[in-house]
Amino acid sequence: MHKINIKLTNKAKGRFITLLIILFGMMSIVFPLLIMYVIPQSGLGQNVFDHMNYAYIAIPTFIYFTYTGIYFYKIKIDPYVIDITSYRAIFSVFQKNDFVDISHDMLADYSFFNRPLSFNKTLMLKITTGRGKLISKRFTLSLISEKEVEKISSALDRIIVKNN
Repeated sequence: MHKINIKLTNKAKGRFITLLIILFGMMSIVFPLLIMYVIPQSGLGQNVFDHMNYAYIAIPTFIYFTYTGIYFYKIKIDPYVIDITSYRAIFSVFQKNDFVDISHDMLADYSFFNRPLSFNKTLMLKITTGRGKLISKRFTLSLISEKEVEKISSALDRIIVKNN
């Protein structure tokens, strides 16, 4: 059996997409409102006021992307330990990070779920505690590729086969 050594993260992609969402919000909501209230009599202010119907698309789009969120993740699977961390990019200050650091023999099962109308996937791990209790832990993973999902699945399958 090959040694398992996986290190995956989406920090660069997550930061880029978060920056794009913030720029979209600024350019489509904040700047037009600012122009409309600061210089309403100018040609630019009048143009923004005339095209106010774009706000009916921009505001719900911004709220949707803010609500579904971009999650940063770090997955490290080595020959002894499974270490997974997932947290929201923008609102991580207000909520706890999801993390787990377990040995291989504690992993009972896993599964991936696609979130509808979202670019997030959920990894659910079923973990056996020291007392034999089975608990589930969910991690939201943003912008994870199918190749990375296959890599993780392959490693976790090998761990589960080794445990049984």
